[in-house]
Amino acid sequence: MRKNVALTEESTGDNFTVSISDLMSGLLAIFILILSYFILSFSQATAQLTANDAKRSELLETIHDELETEGIKVTIDNQHGILRISEGILFDVGLADIKPQGRTVIQKIGRVMETTLTAAEFQGSVETIFIEGHTDNIPINNGFFPSNWELSAKRAINTWLTMSNANPKLLTLYNNKEQNIFSVSGYAETRPIADNQTDAGRRENRRIDIRFSMSPPTEEDISVVKFVREKMK
Repeated sequence: MRKNVALTEESTGDNFTVSISDLMSGLLAIFILILSYFILSFSQATAQLTANDAKRSELLETIHDELETEGIKVTIDNQHGILRISEGILFDVGLADIKPQGRTVIQKIGRVMETTLTAAEFQGSVETIFIEGHTDNIPINNGFFPSNWELSAKRAINTWLTMSNANPKLLTLYNNKEQNIFSVSGYAETRPIADNQTDAGRRENRRIDIRFSMSPPTEEDISVVKFVREKMK
């Protein structure tokens, strides 16, 4: 009788040990699956961000090269995704009306952008294209514009209207959220790229920037990237 009791108690203990072992193994397997998911999602999201930078550079270089064949000189900033047009080509100092030569330049830029953005390798890759007006830091109050804010904004608007009126298909280009990809903004003198203390620097700062923002990873992927980065700090 004592032997039976001992065997029963021993058997119960073994069952308890086995159950805990199975539970720990199951939890470990779940942890490994979750960790694998986060690692895979993090890798996919960061890979897309890297691919976006490369594609944006390719897009800018393609537009730049096409414009050069048209005899149009623009500069590109690959790091920030910008196609840059100097003021002298487009506007007279202190005015927002586009000069005849500038009108031709903008229309050609619009045509090249339309062709490039609708090419198979770039379709759906752009989130927003910002047409930005920038000025130097010399205050303006010339009867047309009370400040550089109004001047920069009006220049950006006129650039977009000239571009889209000559190339209506630009109005039909949408991002992955079904939103039109073009936007305009004026920054006055708040984002200089050169020293405003010199004439040469002020000339550089008076410009139109066309800034390309690529489609980001999904919100879920971005959340994963943020979570992993926080845990790695």
